[in-house]
Amino acid sequence: MNNRINYSVLDKKIWIFDLDNTLYSPSTKIFDKIDLRMKTYISKELDISIKESFIIQKNLYKKYGTTLFGLMKLYNFKPKEFLDFVHDIDLSKIKKSKKLKELIERLPGEKVIFTNGDEKWAIKILTALGIEKSINKVFDIIKNDYIPKPQKKSYENFLKRNNINPKNSIFFEDTEKNLQPAHELGITTVHIHEKFKLDKKEILKPFIDYKFNCIKIALENILKKLEKN
Repeated sequence: MNNRINYSVLDKKIWIFDLDNTLYSPSTKIFDKIDLRMKTYISKELDISIKESFIIQKNLYKKYGTTLFGLMKLYNFKPKEFLDFVHDIDLSKIKKSKKLKELIERLPGEKVIFTNGDEKWAIKILTALGIEKSINKVFDIIKNDYIPKPQKKSYENFLKRNNINPKNSIFFEDTEKNLQPAHELGITTVHIHEKFKLDKKEILKPFIDYKFNCIKIALENILKKLEKN
């Protein structure tokens, strides 16, 4: 299926949201700025060129799920300093969204952020969007012992520490590979991909239940089903 919502959403009580490039559009280029600051930080700390830091960053991300986890494991980086530096970003491109706030608040049950960033960054993003009071809790990389998605242990920690039944939950995420462990654990998965065309018939990966091009359209379709029944 692509975007045809079925009855599987009717029993959902926990609504899990990734943060970056899921709740706001990638067109804001916010994550591009974070990416550049990661390279700058690595270059400075390891005394290497930006070009060399780019190679290290991408290799660590590919191997460990986040650049930070690899830097901690291989280079003994201090996570707080790294997170504070890379998240020192102008968020003026992100605008408050009354529509997103309304949609999230219409969802029955608990709304949780599950992010590879830290809570301080998550609150900044949620505040910029105007939905900081619409979210019940943030489960960040610090609470997850710095174990990032898509490592399966990250999801197991998330479920256990928040007392979540995966069968009652649904997860919205822009990074495709981060949906597979969630699906394997029994969570319904929604891939948010800006370039996805809603009228296009596409065979989804077996670990993706639904796919939409933005979070608001995903929630509108889900709520139509929920409120109809």
